[in-house]
Amino acid sequence: MPQTRLPFMMGLKLVMYPNHHQERVAWKNLNASRFIYNQLLANSWVDSAIKRNKLDQQYPIPAEYWRYKTTKQGKGTLLKASQIRPTGLARIKGNPRYPWLDDSDLDSDMFTNTEINYKNAWKMFHKVHTVGIPKFKRKSRPVQSYSTSNHYSSSQVNAKGGLPSLYNGSIHFTADGQHLQLPKLGLVKVKPTRSLPTNAMIRIATVTIKHHPSGKWFVALLLKSDKPFNAQLPRANSEVGIDLNTDNFLTDNNGQTIKNPRYYRTIKKRLAKEQRILSRRYRRAKKEHRSLRNSKNYQKQKLIVARLHEKVRNQRINFLHQVSTALIKNHDLVVAEDLKSKNMLKNHALAMSISDVGWRTLLTLLEYKAPKYGRTFIEINPAYTTQTCNRCRMGTNGTQKLTLKDRTWCPCCDTFHVRDQNAAQNILAKGHLELTKPLTENSPIYR
Repeated sequence: MPQTRLPFMMGLKLVMYPNHHQERVAWKNLNASRFIYNQLLANSWVDSAIKRNKLDQQYPIPAEYWRYKTTKQGKGTLLKASQIRPTGLARIKGNPRYPWLDDSDLDSDMFTNTEINYKNAWKMFHKVHTVGIPKFKRKSRPVQSYSTSNHYSSSQVNAKGGLPSLYNGSIHFTADGQHLQLPKLGLVKVKPTRSLPTNAMIRIATVTIKHHPSGKWFVALLLKSDKPFNAQLPRANSEVGIDLNTDNFLTDNNGQTIKNPRYYRTIKKRLAKEQRILSRRYRRAKKEHRSLRNSKNYQKQKLIVARLHEKVRNQRINFLHQVSTALIKNHDLVVAEDLKSKNMLKNHALAMSISDVGWRTLLTLLEYKAPKYGRTFIEINPAYTTQTCNRCRMGTNGTQKLTLKDRTWCPCCDTFHVRDQNAAQNILAKGHLELTKPLTENSPIYR
């Protein structure tokens, strides 16, 4: 099929219900993907003493064939690694030491996508140094995943509509949308959390299959289209500045507040009880010299704890999606403070409350939803937004500096202020100021 430029993308995550055979095949691909990724990563590390990487230490190469093409006169031209022996994925997949990588249940696209993910990890390290160097994937990782790709053939496309769609690729939905055809797995039952998009031309690009510690399976699809997935909303003729705080979840410049749901605190006691049971079963298994993998009671309790954590996570994500969507749909301009949650978590007195509230996730949701619906979202520096009066523009200083217990104040002009509403009004004013500046690569404006 000829490639058509499809600039619009959307992620679609579905719950998957594989049968026992499909689970075994999926686990084979998960384990193979993790093994290949770790082998590729091992090949990146070089022992500074002998200038050889780990794979070269396991499978030595004659010294004369290490870097240069040898001649009678000595060293010759510098050779590419591929001219001497297979490297990277070809070296691992074709190795006789790993015959299980030739298993017919392994998806061929899984190999290629694992190598792509490995290369992207190094690209992210060089581009954004805060992400850290790529790390080996442990077998005990809570979330295991592998990726595969979709392919369209002319015969399938012509037989079903004449245009690439969700229903005519190598990975496709059935007509009712309740089953998904996946490589090596066959038809798998899925549960869409939303209606499938109906754009004129839409492709399934890559697909990621994940297993969560709660025992649930998910499939995430990257969809591409020639038209936007969401229609631009009409103007709301409204602007809002929001102040995020632990007392209320947020307060806007009009004084309206959203209550902090505190999902983790509501389930904390029950979670602590189940974790104590898990700890006792762990100690008993170790005392009796039993493998945790074969300790059924331990595995059952581990599943209970994982599902409690997942329940809290799902509640929080659902709440944040509702709040972010309401803010974007009802306001043309949304201004929020650019909070550094990582730094704020160093305050041990507030760390649990800050982790439970999910501020950074809310800002991320607002950031990607604003352009999707034709809105503008700005993140501003929160410095002095609380300490400055929005009426007389005077700030507190010295011993008069506000503390967290000071919720109402009037430092200079004898005006009664609600602390959080005053901060939200200052945040909105800073957002207007940011709009007047010329746009640069570092401008915190999303529209």
